[in-house]
Amino acid sequence: MNRVLFAGTAVTREGAVGSLYRLEHGKGWEKAKDIADDAAVQAIVPHPEFDQIIFAAARKGIYKSEDRGQTWRRIEGLDPGFQFWSIEVDPRNPNHLFAGTSPIGVFESHDCGETWTACEVNNPERFAIRFGASRAMRLAFHPTDEKILYGIAEINGFMLSLDGGKTWNAEPRGLLELAKLEHLRSKIETDDDSEGMFDAHVVTTTPAAPDSIFYICRLGIFESTDLGKTFRDLEVGKYAPFAYCRDLRIAAGMPEKMYSCFSIASRSNAGAVYTSDDLGKNWRRADAQVTPLSTIMGINAHKHDPEGVISVTRGGQVFYTFDGAQSWFEKQLPENAGDAFCVAMI
Repeated sequence: MNRVLFAGTAVTREGAVGSLYRLEHGKGWEKAKDIADDAAVQAIVPHPEFDQIIFAAARKGIYKSEDRGQTWRRIEGLDPGFQFWSIEVDPRNPNHLFAGTSPIGVFESHDCGETWTACEVNNPERFAIRFGASRAMRLAFHPTDEKILYGIAEINGFMLSLDGGKTWNAEPRGLLELAKLEHLRSKIETDDDSEGMFDAHVVTTTPAAPDSIFYICRLGIFESTDLGKTFRDLEVGKYAPFAYCRDLRIAAGMPEKMYSCFSIASRSNAGAVYTSDDLGKNWRRADAQVTPLSTIMGINAHKHDPEGVISVTRGGQVFYTFDGAQSWFEKQLPENAGDAFCVAMI
């Protein structure tokens, strides 16, 4: 496995750097010279087929590297009214990509990210939130049906496309039913106690269960097998001391193996990486050898090697393993880095 790591940060305090950092294992972090200090990188996406290509979704646009992250260029022609929060590559066509934005939107590319066009998105803001517009933080493809795609927005719940990504519509029914349950009522930003179920962070799929959608929000991990009309709670709180869930990834070549990160809240003094070998039925801690000192905001898996996993705390602790979580390395981001939100390894 190649041992190059990436972390993305945002400007969260005066003088902080919100950019992308690159580290070759055994060396120190280097800030990407071609990405602005206030770009605010929210997602780092190694291309699953083209090993030299990596994308960075940032609040100030999309950046692309064609030399394993050594140099970057900003994609021209993007609408400056949108921040970019996610990128997903079509598993059937390596030149076909979608990107999620704030305000809530989805853009599509047919030339490996060089040009983008807006899709039709019908997912109006459900809540007024103090930190700005909702954002499409993750998109996912159905493993076997090319017409079906999924998306989530923070704080705006689940959305669905049934025409290959051309149009996207909100699907709130399953979330509203869950929000009727006493233990899944939660409000922080609004006076609506269904808010917690709509505070989405991730949606993902796996070939091991093609019709399953795994929906991750601040109240845990939930699964739907009927396009989001209903969800069931995987009850991760039975296995972890806290259930605020920020990210989830499927291990390469092991479609039933999940890694996820649990913490207390968006800002807290603890966090942990958990793993499941059976699509979320059972969980165990994977990183007991390390001590996260703040909320774990992002986790990622190596695209080819199931032994490679990386996580990052809001405070800039980066933890990574090359042996399937048997041992971990820790590498703190530079002191002037802003809050960290995403990581990747190649």
